[in-house]
Amino acid sequence: MASEQPRDIVHFDRFALDPDARQLTCDDAPVHLTPKAFNLLSLLIDEAPRVVPKAELHRHLWPDSFVSDATLLGLVKEVRRALGDTGEGALIRTAHRVGYAFAAPARRVVHGAR
Repeated sequence: MASEQPRDIVHFDRFALDPDARQLTCDDAPVHLTPKAFNLLSLLIDEAPRVVPKAELHRHLWPDSFVSDATLLGLVKEVRRALGDTGEGALIRTAHRVGYAFAAPARRVVHGAR
């Protein structure tokens, strides 16, 4: 029997983000995010508490395309909506004209280690 590989799960607020399974849950219920929105959330969490500049977000999320800041803003809104964040910076903080930062306390827990 193959043993389960350990995975880092990021816990914040009532959420758990599993980057390997590409799954976000809230109180153990799945939360739908588009692939780009999931990538944005994962990147912001990985870089927390640093403000990730918009240009860096563009490079990571759309490496082969040009998209406007309005497209990035729409993606941020999608993530905030999925998290129930009202835009007041509880989970995702806006650094006006600069970028975005993940603002919630988060902890990584290794699951499945044997």
